[in-house]
Amino acid sequence: MLGIAMGPYTKIDQGLYAVLGTASLMAGSMRMTVSFCVIFFELANNLLLLPITMLVLLIAKTVGYCFNPNIYEIILELKGLPFLDAHPEPQMRNITVGELADVKPAVVTLSCIEKVGRIVEVLKNTTHNGFPVVDEGVVPPMGLPNGATELHGLVIRAHRILVLKKKWILQERRRTE
Repeated sequence: MLGIAMGPYTKIDQGLYAVLGTASLMAGSMRMTVSFCVIFFELANNLLLLPITMLVLLIAKTVGYCFNPNIYEIILELKGLPFLDAHPEPQMRNITVGELADVKPAVVTLSCIEKVGRIVEVLKNTTHNGFPVVDEGVVPPMGLPNGATELHGLVIRAHRILVLKKKWILQERRRTE
């Protein structure tokens, strides 16, 4: 609309206003200014439009930050996905990763050959969703201490529950690799 209103007074093409409007809309909602500057420079194929495009993108991004977060953060919040904010809460500024690791329960591992009773006990007594499968009887490479374990994979809680419900249990001991 600005291009139509200013048309008689300027020599600027109305299509340029449409391109700049599109760039400002995308920069205001997604906040990817450098990428959009390159994209719209390639689209217009005119180096003289680069400063005005950069100005439009900068203004749109600044105004966008005044009103709401970018569209990707909104989608993450709506889906309920965990997302670490760029600016922590004031009470979290002095917390270290070591202090957070002390709060979490220890990792519970399962061996390659495990008894059903141990699996049931682990499922009842923990809230973990995944259990690393390790082999304790590994000869460690040079330089590693004795008693090292070798990681074979990860078993998900839902899979363990399904195996127990369907009674897919081997009677004899054998390794599956």
